Amino acid sequence: MLRYHGFDAMQIVGDAIQPFLPLFGTVTNVVDGLYTTYDNAKCNKKICLALIDRVEIVQHAVKSLARKQQENEENFRKQTYYRSWIRFVNVLKTIKKFADEISQQSVFQKFLNANAVKDAFDKNINEFEAVCKDLHFTVAMYSEEQKEQESKQVSEDINILGRVMNDIKEDMKNVLKEINLLSSNVEQLKVQSAKRGATSNVENPLNDQYKVPSIEDYELTDPDGGPDNVRGTKKTVIKKIYRGLEVACKKVQNIEKNQTAESQKIQTELAILNLLGRCPKIILFHGLSEVDQNSVMVLEWASNGNLKELYTKYDIAWPTKLQFIRDIFNGLYFMHRSGILHHDIRCENILITENYDAKISNFEMSRLFQDETTSCSNMNDYVRWLAPEKIRGSRYSHKCEMFSLGMLVWELSNQRIPYEKMNLKEIQDHVLDKKRESLGVLLHPNPIPLEFTKFIKQDIQVSYLIKTLCENHLILGNSPRLTPKQGPNNDIGYFNLNRPSHLRSGSNYSVPSPADFDPENLPDTFDCALDNIPNAIVNIIKPFEDGIKAHKKKDYKEAWECFNEHADLGLSLAKYWKGYYLYTGYYVKKDQKEALKWFKMAADEGVPDAQLRYAFGLLETGNGNSENNEIILQYMTQAADGGNETAMYNLGDIYYNGKLGVEKDVGKGIDLIKLAALKKQPRAIEFLNSNKATYK
Repeated sequence: MLRYHGFDAMQIVGDAIQPFLPLFGTVTNVVDGLYTTYDNAKCNKKICLALIDRVEIVQHAVKSLARKQQENEENFRKQTYYRSWIRFVNVLKTIKKFADEISQQSVFQKFLNANAVKDAFDKNINEFEAVCKDLHFTVAMYSEEQKEQESKQVSEDINILGRVMNDIKEDMKNVLKEINLLSSNVEQLKVQSAKRGATSNVENPLNDQYKVPSIEDYELTDPDGGPDNVRGTKKTVIKKIYRGLEVACKKVQNIEKNQTAESQKIQTELAILNLLGRCPKIILFHGLSEVDQNSVMVLEWASNGNLKELYTKYDIAWPTKLQFIRDIFNGLYFMHRSGILHHDIRCENILITENYDAKISNFEMSRLFQDETTSCSNMNDYVRWLAPEKIRGSRYSHKCEMFSLGMLVWELSNQRIPYEKMNLKEIQDHVLDKKRESLGVLLHPNPIPLEFTKFIKQDIQVSYLIKTLCENHLILGNSPRLTPKQGPNNDIGYFNLNRPSHLRSGSNYSVPSPADFDPENLPDTFDCALDNIPNAIVNIIKPFEDGIKAHKKKDYKEAWECFNEHADLGLSLAKYWKGYYLYTGYYVKKDQKEALKWFKMAADEGVPDAQLRYAFGLLETGNGNSENNEIILQYMTQAADGGNETAMYNLGDIYYNGKLGVEKDVGKGIDLIKLAALKKQPRAIEFLNSNKATYK
């Protein structure tokens, strides 16, 4: 018995089916991959589910095909049928890649708007149905009624996505990209530390533009005397005045500033903390300094302490609780879009400012620098907000974070910590037994707590719920409603929650992609090995990845044949490579006109390198013709948005110098060049190093 990728090829009558067996296996791999994507999705889960529904149907048809080998042997001997199968596998891989992109926060950078996501979904489905028709998978062809139901399902996600995308401010997009790239650099530095040692020097140290400011000790002055000037269980947070603002000076470990991998990792993490503070829902990190010969982080001061302290002192009205939860969610959303997880979401880690804005603090990255280590008693408390999968020892994920946010909502709603009378072991057993806290106080006639229960049960799109609740239940100009728990002496005045923040101006934050593409680095692929297959009836088409391997070995003939086959079968990356070979003259005769045609096809299908090549091709063949300037800018921008660092640099150069008829915009140009430098683009790094006075 031969078992291949989950299919039993029992008593094969002939060799005809054997070239198809790895292709059958790919279908199973795609379905399994889609399940994983769905489980880990941060958004657009209904779109992912629609794709799973489609591919699952075909999986059953493929299993039937494998079982009925004799009945289908005639098809297995046809080259046209085999080519359709190769195209089918390519379509499935494209669907999996699309699901990966739209299920993560990178969707906001990969796609310009929600309509682009819908267009991409429709394109994938149309290609899927077309190839299913060629393969006679009639079961995969939806009826009009099924299509209408699918469209309704997909539209729910598209509508939510559209509302979020429309709220994104332009000046925050680059900040999000910068944080994502810095986070990627941190991971690379961790790898270097593990391989070469923490004391090994890095080739490209953090650019001065991103280094956290050093604040001289004389710039920090003492405030007026008061009982609240020192905070923390170990009195490690000291209140100071910095440039007229109240700040918190928090003791940290001494931070070495050199070019070793470990130091660069820490400096990069500090740079991320600094950028995260651009979001008004996250505590601002001003820089590093010294107080009483101790290294300190200088942070924004929160006059009203943390949210746990606030709910301990006051009964908080439901609209005010909603206001706090909206602030917390907006801050978390910004962090998640930046690729950062908090790891300890609870009311104690939410600070409340003088204006009663809720701001996130004390997330994992900042805790790495603190002098205090996490005590056992703190761990006993932390488990109260933990997701069951994390209690079991799984890796902390976005799903865990959203579970903890649900527990924070419960905590604030009830104004007490979860599982208040249980110890660590009792909590672990309770949660792992699929039990939760009682929803008693949430079963309230007020619509706000009733809606909170849906979030706590994790059965609704959180951003949609919170936005709808705020629209319906927060009135412009209303002040926080806090009733003292211990009598009139603790009374506080009313504050207008809608006043502009006095803490910093120009942040323009709102509620909420670049996907790195290097043609030399393969995307995730599915096992499609063709080893040990007897002489076939059809001519075998090698996997696209074999073409890349041949190119790296400079076997251009084999690479061309592979790229050419897959390009003709509709694979976007193969179209790019076919264009590249035509443009450079590898193996085939140079034909720039034909190359541009293939570049454009791949570019329009979302391949960033193809978008850049097409833009450059128009520049080189246009002989200074300004008629193409708008098209060149369009494709250059798409390539930059897709994460191509060369496109980022060149687009930045265009704006910085006002080229191609574009109005000069030095700020925008610098922002793009900085992004390119973070991705180690040599000319961008050289530009920043030689123009420090210009961009600082």
